[in-house]
This record gives sequence, structure tokens and C-alpha cells, in this order.
Amino acid sequence: MNRLLTRAALLLAASMAFASAGPQEPAEDKPSPVPQRGGRKGGKLMALPEYQLGNTETGEAVYFSRKMNGRKAASGEQLDGDVLTAAHPLYPFGSILRVTNTDNNKSIEVRIVDRITSSSSKIISVSHLAAEQLAFIKAGSAMVKVELVALGPR
Repeated sequence: MNRLLTRAALLLAASMAFASAGPQEPAEDKPSPVPQRGGRKGGKLMALPEYQLGNTETGEAVYFSRKMNGRKAASGEQLDGDVLTAAHPLYPFGSILRVTNTDNNKSIEVRIVDRITSSSSKIISVSHLAAEQLAFIKAGSAMVKVELVALGPR
């Protein structure tokens, strides 16, 4: 708990420093791409980016096995492979993402309940049910487009 509070304080300080960095260019009409993944750079904590609905990123998705059922996710919820959930390195828990398999254009919406490491080459890990509906169980992974539909509480 203490570690969580320390991290929250660091993130708050970093975001305040980011906000006071001076004038910025006006926002464009189109959604901005998902910023580079956060975390540490050169030993310094990087501020969490501001997300806008419609943000997209493309990359490789994997799924977590049903063997993970019942294990505690980073959000505190129990993982359940029979629910449309996912793990993402940055989006807040409770965020809704539309995941589209770029090979077959099958699309679903998942809720973020867990984390994957930002150093991973994968952009998202989805539940077994989500992988079934996206049709990549046999392949084990797929190229996907991920779009932010609703931002969860921060």
C-alpha cells in the first residue's frame, strides 16, 4: 500500500510538472496516436500520457490461458477466461478498448483488468473468450488494432 501511495505521488508530481511546461500547440481535430509507453527512462519516472477517445495502436496481441482463471489481476479482480477482459500496459483499469484482428476484421470490446509489462513486444493480452471471438486461439497471437472506446477511472 505504501509503495502504491509513493508511486501515485510521483505520478501526480510528474503530471503537474508536465502541465506547467509552458504553451503547447493547439490540438488537432483528429485523435492523436497512443503516446509511447510510460514507465522509467534513464531512471526517471515518465508522466502518464493524456488519452483521448479514438486513440489507436496496432501491434501483436496474445491471450492468457484458462489456467489463469481465479488468479488475482492487478486491478484486484479475479481473472476469468470466459469474460471479455484484457491486460494493457497503460490504460486505466475499467477502460473499454475495441480490439480488431487485422487479418479477419473480427472486432470485440474488452475491459482492462490487468497489466502487461511495457517492455513486452505485445500491445495487449486478452482473455481466452476474446481470443476465441477474434479467431486466433490456434495461432496463439494475432496482429490487432486497439482503439480506446471509454476511459476508466484514473
